[in-house]
Amino acid sequence: MSDSDSQVYFALQCLGATLCISVLYSFYAAVTRRKDLPPGPKRAPFFGNGLQLPKLNQHLKMTEWARQYGDVVYAEFFGQPTVIINSVSAAATLMDNGGAKYSDKPRLVYLNELVQWTGNLGFAPYNDRWKRLRGWFQRGFIARSAQDSYRPIQRREVRRLLSDLAQHPQDFRFSLKRYMAAIMLEIGYGHTVSSLGDDEFIKLVEDGVRKCLSGSGPGATLVDFFPILRYVPAWIPGMEFKRSAATARKAIRDMEAVPYRKVMKEMADGTAKPSYVTQLIDSCLKDGVLEAQDQRDIEGTVGVLYADTSMATLLVFILMMTQNPDIFEKTQDEISRVVGQSRLPDFKDRGSLPYLECVLREAYRWCPAIPIIPHQSMEDDVYRGYYIPNKAVIVMNAWAMSRDPEVYPEPDVFKPERFLTQNGGVSDLHDPRKFVFGFGRRICPGRYFADTTIWLAAASIVATMDFRQARNSQGDLVVPNPQFVSGSVMHPEPFICDIRPRSEKSLQLISDSESGY
Repeated sequence: MSDSDSQVYFALQCLGATLCISVLYSFYAAVTRRKDLPPGPKRAPFFGNGLQLPKLNQHLKMTEWARQYGDVVYAEFFGQPTVIINSVSAAATLMDNGGAKYSDKPRLVYLNELVQWTGNLGFAPYNDRWKRLRGWFQRGFIARSAQDSYRPIQRREVRRLLSDLAQHPQDFRFSLKRYMAAIMLEIGYGHTVSSLGDDEFIKLVEDGVRKCLSGSGPGATLVDFFPILRYVPAWIPGMEFKRSAATARKAIRDMEAVPYRKVMKEMADGTAKPSYVTQLIDSCLKDGVLEAQDQRDIEGTVGVLYADTSMATLLVFILMMTQNPDIFEKTQDEISRVVGQSRLPDFKDRGSLPYLECVLREAYRWCPAIPIIPHQSMEDDVYRGYYIPNKAVIVMNAWAMSRDPEVYPEPDVFKPERFLTQNGGVSDLHDPRKFVFGFGRRICPGRYFADTTIWLAAASIVATMDFRQARNSQGDLVVPNPQFVSGSVMHPEPFICDIRPRSEKSLQLISDSESGY
């Protein structure tokens, strides 16, 4: 038998063994399954509910199940027990009051083991290493002193954002991307972004993330359920994910290592700017030496800074301002009344702008940037009499929470007034930030920083720009109504709108404020 024949034979053996074991296990699980599991859709042998869940917009199917079975739903995907949590009250009880029980993450064979994107805090398993990485982020993004130290960077970049919008309004999506990337690269590495199109670091990030996501197709999904597939040769039909993983692995390695090496060189030369990475390196040095594990962790953990959730929320904000001119006018009038038109809004103004606050909360709610957030249970548990097995995937369905009509009447309508109190203040009762940033020990450590970055951009844009619906070639108004792309982050597909400086005075204010920084 030739080597190629042996490989084929081995591959077929692996596939056959995997199928047999999985089928036998599915029947065993069906017979031995406890009867006190939460309610859920009917499961097929072997597949469970795997064929019922689409590749895209999975949150919509899960929300459909929520309407049928309630706020705690049980499903199985190729033998993987899964509990879907669809209400804030259930999520808060389990995640916030359950301690470490639900703090783990599912095993991600494709991303963690094949691509080897192990430094991302959002994917890391709950263990001592995760606690260490989390501690770094706590000090770097939650500490008040850290947040205050970043404000000059936020102010400078929002002025550049306004200048970009004034000069190239049709490229507002591009400008928002540069705004978020510039802030995070400055904070993370001390790297100043001058142009989004030719910045080396941004290209590395985009290449790494794109290649990771491009490989997360059906094959990559199956390898997470059947890890033995990672040993099947890449040339076997359906195993293309192995080649994609090899390409993505190099891209992720470059994304993490190249900026890190640049900072290390600058530190050696004495030219490094203070940054998150320089602080981590200084804190980990032992007798002037950085241990290999420390180096790897520092390289990898900064990758989590590149999530585009904040950009997605700002895109939703602009979309809603364009679709709802009455809401835009109310927001702009409030800023003019409180701030005036001789300066830009600043952080100190936030408490005096309640309507803007309500608009942003409604943007968070109307389209949660991450509609479903997976966790994993670390032990057996019982909730409301329902059995939740150890190692079950626990899905926080933020989309269902945002569409609960008992909490948010007319949930599909963009209505900032739902957060206003009778005396014109802001109600914290159903603040969507309580679920869009996650729960428990896995809540986003950069949530306060992200929120202030979004607020400053939104306030500054409305203060200096006018939003109008664009006209088509026939001169008719075009109400933007884009589809939403649901990948790891949900955001609106490209749409057109008419953005222009509010007045000559606003244009001069933008010019003066940018030159002053």
